[in-house]
Amino acid sequence: MISDQDAAVLEGILRREGRSLLQYISEAFPWIAAGTDETLTKLQQLTRAERDTVTAVGRFLARQRRTVPFLGAFPMTFFSMNFVSLDYLLPRLVETERQALALLEGDRSVLRDAAAVAEVDRTLAQKRQHLHILEALTATPAAAK
Repeated sequence: MISDQDAAVLEGILRREGRSLLQYISEAFPWIAAGTDETLTKLQQLTRAERDTVTAVGRFLARQRRTVPFLGAFPMTFFSMNFVSLDYLLPRLVETERQALALLEGDRSVLRDAAAVAEVDRTLAQKRQHLHILEALTATPAAAK
């Protein structure tokens, strides 16, 4: 059984990651130029993978006999991201993923339970991989996407 402190950290991760900009975009409709379908497909794959990871953190909490927290609404600042172009959106996703990665690393440093650390390590590994993919998508000229 994990400590109350570790549970609180994991609950914060669950809320933050469950209501990230990347998750918001999975429910929004970015505008794409002709020929950028592949980029949107990759972005949708990332959002599904991160949603699965958030679900795994929630399942871990449930196995620890902790109440899975209510995620709440997305931040109001995300509401202006509906129907924006993919070229506008990608750099913002990179920045928010960098910030999320830094927060996750900070969260990991305070965890004591080995199983909780392992759960966050999986999340961190995925976040690093996704950040790399998003940076590559951002660096690719729109015509080549």
